[in-house]
Amino acid sequence: MNNRQVAEMLEKIGQILEVRGENPFKARAYYNAARTIDGLGEDINKIVADGELGELPGFGEALTEKVTQLVKTGHMDYYDEIMEGLPDGILTLLDIPDVGPKKARLFYDKLGIKSIDELEKAAREGKLAKLEGMGEKSEQKILQGIEQHKSHKGRWLLSDALPLAERILKEVESVKGVKRASLAGSIRRRRETIGDIDVLVSAKDGPAVVAAFTKLEGIERVLSSGDTKGSAVFEPGIQVDCRVVPDDSYAAAQHYFTGSKEHNVHMRAIAKDKGWKLNEYGLFAGEKALAAPDEKALYAHFKMDYIPPELREDMGEIEAAAKHALPDLVTGDGFKGAFHVHSNHTDGSMSIEKLVEELKNRGYSYFVLADHSKAVVVANGLDDERMKKEWEEVKAVQKKAGKFTIFRSAEIDIKKDGSLDFSEETLKGFDCRICAVHSSFSMPMVEMTKRILKAVEGPWCDILAHPSGRLLLEREPYQVDVEEILKSCAKHKVAVEINAQPSRLDLDWRFIKTGKELGVTFVIGLDAHRPIDFDFEEFGVAIARKGWLETKDVLNTRTAAQFRKWLDARRKK
Repeated sequence: MNNRQVAEMLEKIGQILEVRGENPFKARAYYNAARTIDGLGEDINKIVADGELGELPGFGEALTEKVTQLVKTGHMDYYDEIMEGLPDGILTLLDIPDVGPKKARLFYDKLGIKSIDELEKAAREGKLAKLEGMGEKSEQKILQGIEQHKSHKGRWLLSDALPLAERILKEVESVKGVKRASLAGSIRRRRETIGDIDVLVSAKDGPAVVAAFTKLEGIERVLSSGDTKGSAVFEPGIQVDCRVVPDDSYAAAQHYFTGSKEHNVHMRAIAKDKGWKLNEYGLFAGEKALAAPDEKALYAHFKMDYIPPELREDMGEIEAAAKHALPDLVTGDGFKGAFHVHSNHTDGSMSIEKLVEELKNRGYSYFVLADHSKAVVVANGLDDERMKKEWEEVKAVQKKAGKFTIFRSAEIDIKKDGSLDFSEETLKGFDCRICAVHSSFSMPMVEMTKRILKAVEGPWCDILAHPSGRLLLEREPYQVDVEEILKSCAKHKVAVEINAQPSRLDLDWRFIKTGKELGVTFVIGLDAHRPIDFDFEEFGVAIARKGWLETKDVLNTRTAAQFRKWLDARRKK
């Protein structure tokens, strides 16, 4: 088992203990253990093999024994023990936003609810509102959460699907007779969530490729196996479709199956206007096939530049390609700065000194430290006094860091009234200030917009972090006039973060394009709490590319001196 799987199991045990009404300290021990495992910079299998599990904070003899069994066998007897007698389906209630373990227990004890369908029925009949601590507003929020859960069912985060897709692609490419292969569909376009995975293959012997595909490791069940297409469900439940085409159709098929639907419809309409036909089999002028060995050649027939897959959403990319005016998209190669990084002063897993070492090894020349302010209690946020002590440590580490630069910053809470969560004296002491909303997400749009505008228009906000507050497949964005916020950020020279955490990828790429057109500067923020989070930069870059961003639009591409110059310039605005 890997670190994430172990952490998820420990988190689930904590939830089960809460649902069962066990001592809250017992549940908290498992939650804390989950966070510890999730934040490790070392493989849990090695730690267990070396007998060092008991040295981790909070790991007593009993917990060490249970986790050791889980890591070595993939099973935990204790899990079976606490699941015994628990109603089937009650844990599915926890998939609904605003339903935690305590509410799940309340609904079961008072109304016998043990499934999402039963929860929805009770809510629509007004039964939840009558329970102690509930009310009509809470009941409506649960109904909204159920609708959200339904709309997200069967979708996967890009970060969960991509590693599986790349593994399958690599294995398919190695099948005898395969000439070339690629991913297609929404995963190739780097949509933030995907419904399934598409793999396209060029080969002469379709049945042999499909047969090999249906025998790959990790398949839960085969859905179909034909001469040119195979479908299977892979662990953890993602459907993968593998299509085989002749090589002379490969470019057209790659274009067709990559999509989007809107992009394809637009391209087919242009082809029709020329008297051509464009489909998955090729590009045809009458009965004659127009040769297109690859997608670049396919677009060239239309006198267009090659359109990167990320842009194929019919948002002006076809017109730009025809005018040879496509953006030179940012790549992420050679990023100088790592932004929005948490240390162990709040909820990060690494010390400031370790962060410097890690980021140096990854090729960065500076990072922007961003521990939480005091309002975020759950993250052990810093008050003014503790922040000043952090600055002392930064000063000491900086002396040993050589040319590597640490920017003193914080992830500062934008309070309900739009004020910031530090004194003016402390705000003056930062090199950079990253500001974000962390509470009162249900404010009406007008109030939420005013709240954020007050921070943006004030003297202190340098970077606005995760601007819409969304958690993909979990929490909808809060109600806010994003375009109005972007206009203000452009006017006041405040950079807008593209949060690279796969569960956020916030700002939405559609608004990123709007922001670029308004003249907004962007930064890809790692929101890093543990070493693995640095690997998520690629997802932030993917969303930046979908938003048409170029190197010049992204602060991470600038040197420490250039970033400092940008900070100085925006304060003199």
